[in-house]
Amino acid sequence: MGFLSRFEGKMEDTFEGAADKVFDSPISPVQIAKKAEKQMKREKMVGAGKQYAPTLYTVLVNPDDDKRLFGYYPTLAGETETYLVAKAAEHGLVMDGQPLVRFIVDDGLKSGKFDIIAEAVAAPIVMQLRNEEMQRYGLVPQAPYGQAAPYGGPQPYVPDPYAPSQPTPADAYEPYDPYQPVVPAVAPAAGIGAAGAASAVPARGNHTIVIPPAGAAPAPADAGGPQAQLIDVATNRPFALSGARITMGRESVNDIQVHDINASRKHAELTLQPNGAWTITDVGSTNGTIVNGRPVASQVLRPGDRITIGTTEYTFVVA
Repeated sequence: MGFLSRFEGKMEDTFEGAADKVFDSPISPVQIAKKAEKQMKREKMVGAGKQYAPTLYTVLVNPDDDKRLFGYYPTLAGETETYLVAKAAEHGLVMDGQPLVRFIVDDGLKSGKFDIIAEAVAAPIVMQLRNEEMQRYGLVPQAPYGQAAPYGGPQPYVPDPYAPSQPTPADAYEPYDPYQPVVPAVAPAAGIGAAGAASAVPARGNHTIVIPPAGAAPAPADAGGPQAQLIDVATNRPFALSGARITMGRESVNDIQVHDINASRKHAELTLQPNGAWTITDVGSTNGTIVNGRPVASQVLRPGDRITIGTTEYTFVVA
């Protein structure tokens, strides 16, 4: 029996008596687990010969579905986290600490629809978010190491039926901190900057991020002329504008995925004009597109312009 079948069986046993609320819906435990695994593989990062899996999984749900499922979130999140740990090991991915699955309301989603955002987040921040989730559910904060604790405590680290028979020891991997300062370099619109002094190099065809060893030379600039980029102000992550049309939004299909629940699924477009100038256009977003503190429908960008999508800020640069 595969991981998913065992997961489904375990969830059915856990939610016995409430199957009509939890399983008879497009938002079922199995569908959440499958989509979370898909996002985990899509957003993985590669560095120093190791592949790193995201550690924060935000499940966006409709307000009505949130009311229906809220009481089941602690168990559903805990089981999904355990499933992701096992699948990460199966795919040869390393996690920087225990992953966290959390549920957040998105008023823009229709009932029965959900989305998942997977992000690489430093372990201390995940721990803080986990404690906030436990308080939200009225659970006791995480106990110190060595003590028993409810959902969110040490028990997710204990091998379970989904774990591989020969798990790789955690101390075999070097710590990875996705929040270390980044040296801006040419990176794909759908990619992320590198940690430390290394620059990110895109792996074409998927969202795998390749991080060269420290000391490696940065990626060369486009020999054909100046290269326009957006720099994430908070993380210093560069996104090269390598096409004539770049889409931005919360959905993973966008060229630049904005990991921000205040961003619309399809938020804005960047278009390269015949004269070489870039124009940003709002595509009917909920909160609007802001340039230099002012909402715009469409505007030509100049080096140094500050773009705000939701609460995420970018700087437009030409290198």
